[in-house]
Amino acid sequence: MALDHLSLPHRITGLYNSPYGPGKRAVVVPPSPETLTNIENREVHGNSLEEKTSVITGEWTNAFEERKELGLPNIPESIPLFLQVDPKIFNPDSLKSFGIEIISEEDDGFLIGASADLNLSTLKDKIDKFLKEEGKFRNTASQLWDIVTGKQWRLDHILSKSLLKKWDEIDDSEIFVLDIAIACFIHVPAYPNRGNEEEISEEQFEEKVSRWEEKKQKAQIDWDDVALKRQDELEKFINEHKGELISSYVDSADSFSCRIEISGLGLKDLVLNYPYLFEVEEYDNLKQSISIDDELKELGKLEINGPEYDDPNVCVIDSGIQENHVLLEKAIDNDHSISYVKNKENIVSDLVVGGGHGTRVAGAVLYPKLPTAREIKLNSWIQNARVLDANNIMQPNLYPPDLMKDIIEHYNESYGTRIFNMSITSRKGHITTRMSKWAESIDRQSWERDIVFVIPTGNLKKKQIENYVNNGTDYADYLLLRKSRISNPSQSLFSLTVGSICNGEYEDDDLKSFGEIEFPSAFTRTGLGIWDSIKPELVEYGGDYVIEKIGANRIASQKQESSIHLVRSTLNGGPATSIDGIGTSFSAPKVSGILAELQRLFPEESTLLYKALIIQSARWPSRIFNGVARLSFLRLYGYGLPNLERATTNTDYRVTLVNSLNISPKEADIYEVKLPESMRRVGDSFDILVEVTLTFKAIPRRTRVGFRSYLSGWVDWHSSKLGESTDAFEKRLIAGDYNLEDEEDDINQENIPWTIQSRSNGGVNNVKLNSNTVQKDWAILKSNKLTENFCIGIVGHTGWDKDLKSEMPYSIAVSFEAINKDIELYNEIRIENAIEIQVDV
Repeated sequence: MALDHLSLPHRITGLYNSPYGPGKRAVVVPPSPETLTNIENREVHGNSLEEKTSVITGEWTNAFEERKELGLPNIPESIPLFLQVDPKIFNPDSLKSFGIEIISEEDDGFLIGASADLNLSTLKDKIDKFLKEEGKFRNTASQLWDIVTGKQWRLDHILSKSLLKKWDEIDDSEIFVLDIAIACFIHVPAYPNRGNEEEISEEQFEEKVSRWEEKKQKAQIDWDDVALKRQDELEKFINEHKGELISSYVDSADSFSCRIEISGLGLKDLVLNYPYLFEVEEYDNLKQSISIDDELKELGKLEINGPEYDDPNVCVIDSGIQENHVLLEKAIDNDHSISYVKNKENIVSDLVVGGGHGTRVAGAVLYPKLPTAREIKLNSWIQNARVLDANNIMQPNLYPPDLMKDIIEHYNESYGTRIFNMSITSRKGHITTRMSKWAESIDRQSWERDIVFVIPTGNLKKKQIENYVNNGTDYADYLLLRKSRISNPSQSLFSLTVGSICNGEYEDDDLKSFGEIEFPSAFTRTGLGIWDSIKPELVEYGGDYVIEKIGANRIASQKQESSIHLVRSTLNGGPATSIDGIGTSFSAPKVSGILAELQRLFPEESTLLYKALIIQSARWPSRIFNGVARLSFLRLYGYGLPNLERATTNTDYRVTLVNSLNISPKEADIYEVKLPESMRRVGDSFDILVEVTLTFKAIPRRTRVGFRSYLSGWVDWHSSKLGESTDAFEKRLIAGDYNLEDEEDDINQENIPWTIQSRSNGGVNNVKLNSNTVQKDWAILKSNKLTENFCIGIVGHTGWDKDLKSEMPYSIAVSFEAINKDIELYNEIRIENAIEIQVDV
């Protein structure tokens, strides 16, 4: 019998008992050895910085004069700088004290900056004070390791790898379509520190906060002004080089991006001289691959009933859809189909030959498995946003960050669409230093709206796989190579990224599929994601390639036994369905279908809860689930294969409790689940699977490196220990009179052996659970180790935004399951937790 999810009882909200809070000693990070060496060799280091500063000011003073004499387009009178600082202790925002605006953060302590002071007076003053050992900050310049002269650094750090590779061959008259990013960061000081309550009254502190809020509001106004000014300057520069702005401007919290067309001469001038530029990439046509093979005859006549009026929408962003297809037509919201592809007829059909791409994707949303019953009920509407042309290519006039904004605004604002499936990715792995413009635009829209994007990991090319195998890198070792990492924009932190696993196996005398059932597909790209985040989060069945067993190890035409059955377009002839599915493009929409069912069942809940429930339902394949967890499992499977029944319902042997709230930095929410005595009797020893999933969102920005610099804030969860009382857990997490020695002295308390954990050297090594916006962990416990209460604490933390009143929405799911079905849990846990307690302190 299907049973509802229960409400997770919220017990208390209070200030987080941070180990670095008032009256506690914070861990002081020591300077790097190079910083200490600079102090010891003060004169040598100071003179070196002074000399390089003089060289740079002289070069740029001459450069600005030469531009005027040669009649070159005006550029902002600001000197671009490339600095290396101590990455352990130097805060990039501290560049402001050197008279330098931060443009972007790079790896290994390198920073791109710009100074409107053409004499670099403030920087020189800092260096002079360092040499003379003057003032409170006399050693600050020791943390400034180097100032790089010349312009080679601009090529190495601003250009994409493909542009850098052909830089020397670029002809001045050649025309380029480029995606560029311009910084416009406005510094906001840290939120006021209350300090000692005896020194300042509540009224005085509120006045401090009020003044700070005024500064924050002014910073937002200043940002708008700076962005508009820099956009005007950029457009004039492009126009004077006889170029063209192709897209609209796409804003981030600290930058904006756009697509332009410009000559090779203009490109060179832009990259070498434009001070606020930090990223340049060449247009990627995003051509999608599609595999087809043997086709089956059309399905027999079916009775298909369409969705109800208020059933959820799933927007399919793809190559269009054959909207009159016998299996799709009753679920197509064809009054609201849009083609973003430039053509006179505004065609929204899927014109990709060989059965289409978007049609297959739409079919996989509606039919995770094609039906065998005569009568079918469809439960979601499909909306058709065509962005790929007949060649499965995205045209250059479509700038992905701008396109995402347009599509989401249109469908979300006009029709309330909250689920977007985009089976489109770059053919290369994602950028590993900074979140891409495309991925950040999805994250920004996900922050601003209650939506969820589903994106595949992307596919490895057949030739690439053949080369790996023939060069001695076997399946599945090559899936863990750096070149096999997930594609752009699959690294988007707020999207659900989906990889592919094998749904079947094939072998004869000559051919063999790569993997066994539920092994990773031969083509699936893998994690980890950017900043070692857990990507993909989920996997679904996406077929597998078949390879020759002897000879050249060529990938042969796929076989039905290792392919998936999909709807296909009949516009160019052929059957309505075929067993020819191969690709992560077709595993991702199966996840969208589960999300749609969650929205249908829980229409008033947020997409954060839908994400939490689908992740909570996921599980690694049984052959590895009970073994020792490894990093490779996370990289290949994420949290595992989702399950519709576990996501939407419970059984007598499994219970899921959920809640959703907002939290501010330095706050903690405590939840308590009371466990019945029948579940934890001393004489019993049942295996209880405990699962916890947290999802949250915050404001993204682009110019910084790292999870906690990308987001305005972040959230994580903590559990009670085995044998720890609710009061003891509250004291540990909520600010009060907790003493660390109390914890150390209690030998009866034992940490729950969570599988992944939030320490890079605990659980799964080299990954931190709390460096993700989706955080799931699980443990199998003996029932007689459980105590009467199980507690979860949700904690908010500051990121780049220091406003302690800002709020981050989150959803939490906690499940208990008797995995051997030897004790019924649901009803007794429901009874024990019927009354909710909430206290604010």
